[in-house]
Amino acid sequence: MPLEVLDASYFEAPVQEVARDLIGRDLLVHDRCGGLIVATILETEAYGGPDDPASHAAFRPGGRAAIMSGPPGTVYVYAAYGMYPCFNIVTGPEGVASAVLLRGVRRAEDRRATFGPGRTTRLLGITLDDHGERIPGPRFNVSRQRRELEIAVTPRIGITRAVDTAWRFVASDET
Repeated sequence: MPLEVLDASYFEAPVQEVARDLIGRDLLVHDRCGGLIVATILETEAYGGPDDPASHAAFRPGGRAAIMSGPPGTVYVYAAYGMYPCFNIVTGPEGVASAVLLRGVRRAEDRRATFGPGRTTRLLGITLDDHGERIPGPRFNVSRQRRELEIAVTPRIGITRAVDTAWRFVASDET
């Protein structure tokens, strides 16, 4: 039975809703050599538009971050500290900037979990070249099926602006 995947309309929902609901879903990454990596999403963070001081849409709205206002389901990849690719999925209605940052996953094939956006992208083979890809698409998909996991909601981490905003979602046994 083929795995059912979400369509782009799923990502039209508010960023906090999508960030929470992605916990327990599988991200499917078709690697560049023809293989498939399946990883359960364990940790996300939500980033809003110009009114969210921690969002790139607020303090870096041009360049790569401009894609945050694009169609829902668009992949936004930026380099943290100029060197660590970070994987985000654009959410909400087109024209309103917001995106979900994937911070942690567990690969199905070896049960290896990793946390931190840079480590997550390295584990999944995601690079800056993935910027602008679409979900669903030939490289990325997200499963419609979702494991029911207890979810902890905490302030976002690793940021210096809006540090008290509780927009981080993590499988509670992973906190």
